[in-house]
Amino acid sequence: MISAIKAEARKLLSVRSTYFIFAITLALMIFFLFYITGWRAAPADLHNPATLAVAIASAVNAVSIFAALAALLLFTHEYRYNTIMYTLTAANNRNKVLAAKVLVVSVFALVFTGVVILLSPLLVEIGLHAHHLTLVTQILPWHSLLWQCLFFGWGYSMAGLVLAGLIRNQVGAIITLFVGPSTIESLLGLLLKKNTVYLPFTALHNVIGQGRDITQGTITPVHAAYVFGAYLLGTWIVAWALFLRRDAN
Repeated sequence: MISAIKAEARKLLSVRSTYFIFAITLALMIFFLFYITGWRAAPADLHNPATLAVAIASAVNAVSIFAALAALLLFTHEYRYNTIMYTLTAANNRNKVLAAKVLVVSVFALVFTGVVILLSPLLVEIGLHAHHLTLVTQILPWHSLLWQCLFFGWGYSMAGLVLAGLIRNQVGAIITLFVGPSTIESLLGLLLKKNTVYLPFTALHNVIGQGRDITQGTITPVHAAYVFGAYLLGTWIVAWALFLRRDAN
């Protein structure tokens, strides 16, 4: 099991796409947090005690899809370049391979999200200081903010990984990752109305209260986490069964 975990970690850290994703994430954070939120801060934001908390949640909401993309690529690269057979023959059990991927991606997602959480207020403060602006005393509910943001980042990455396991085709999985949470759930929301909050990605976004219109229905962050967790568990059971039974190619 240890060798499988090390192999997955090497795969994640040895491909250029992982570092390219980090670079894009950092560039977006500098632009939106340092420049837009900090340097060009509106007077209302300067007098808002929740400006930094909103900036952290917004940043996690915006860039977590890139962590999910890295997780997806970790899995689908093996099918695209036909290296999955080497992975499976190197381990004596397919369960170990999939468990290693889940563990490595979980650690990656938590570290990725943690870095975003730490950098977000720092970039805002640097932008404010560079423009000689000052925020009012900020209220940062670290206990709730931390678990909500970490769960959101981890959940999005797990969604990307499970989509890769279900679809296997890299292009198809990427399209589903980007289209599913926005287009498909938005269309379903027209039919479900208040029950839209029980759709998987809508529930995930409601964990941090970002990126979704929740005026038609309400759900607590804890309840939303349970809803998304139930969807994730169900899809992972299917993906796990298919991984054990289907041919590698």
